[in-house]
Amino acid sequence: MKFTFFTFGGGQFWEDVFFYQKWRIQRNLESKKYRLLDAWDIERHRGSFEECRKAFVKFIDVYQMPRQKGPMIIMLHGFAESKNVFRPLWRKALKKGYLVAAINYPSTEKKIDGHVKQILFMMNHLEDVQEVYFVAKGIGAVILRKLLSVKASWKERIRVKRIVLVCPANQGSAFITALGKNKLLRWIFGPVTEEMTIQKVRRIPSFPANIETGIIYCEHPLKKFIRFLPDKLAAILPNENESKLAEVKSMVEIKNSNWNVFKNLRVSCAVLNFLAKGRFK
Repeated sequence: MKFTFFTFGGGQFWEDVFFYQKWRIQRNLESKKYRLLDAWDIERHRGSFEECRKAFVKFIDVYQMPRQKGPMIIMLHGFAESKNVFRPLWRKALKKGYLVAAINYPSTEKKIDGHVKQILFMMNHLEDVQEVYFVAKGIGAVILRKLLSVKASWKERIRVKRIVLVCPANQGSAFITALGKNKLLRWIFGPVTEEMTIQKVRRIPSFPANIETGIIYCEHPLKKFIRFLPDKLAAILPNENESKLAEVKSMVEIKNSNWNVFKNLRVSCAVLNFLAKGRFK
């Protein structure tokens, strides 16, 4: 007898490669095995991708799931985070009638190209969706830039309408780069620590000019204590210049004191306003 069990949804060691109606198929970083999780992060099947896909089709019949309809918001979290950082935003987005796919990718375990391949695989297997929006935080913005610069079959059937970048690392990240200079921290936080210098990030093409893109910048919560911080730490905290991108004209700064910016109601409202209307207010 096969038992189903609760999981923590993946986090840093499972990557999402398929999403439909809150169900997802994930691939394990080490074993390369796949598992099917339902909307409550309960494992329903384990095996190859095709085996998990076939199992999902059977569950569609069992639970009589309707086909998903409407535009989808795809959310890409930042460095050392998981999809759960978006929970306050995705709840509001669901109430607005959007489909929402907050994607787990192992941000401390792979290089940027590896993350792009994962999300590219997911996008190529995205079903019953004709229009998508992206919300990306931190290094998620860099991954998204590279994703949109790659030729792919999904672009022929899915339109990207608007993009919102929240505290993006558009000019690299001095903080993540500083981690990469220490051998122990580089081993803990992974190869991306060597890819977030301003020189390397600037080589990645900007966002397509035909896609409306907006930036939300929030000052890091530690900035209010900057007078008490060591100079070396104060110098590497994220700042407004790291978020700017010359090609993106729509940028707004929102005051914030939350470690998770999406717990700030103004941030979540600004994101949804831009996705709906192309403006933050």
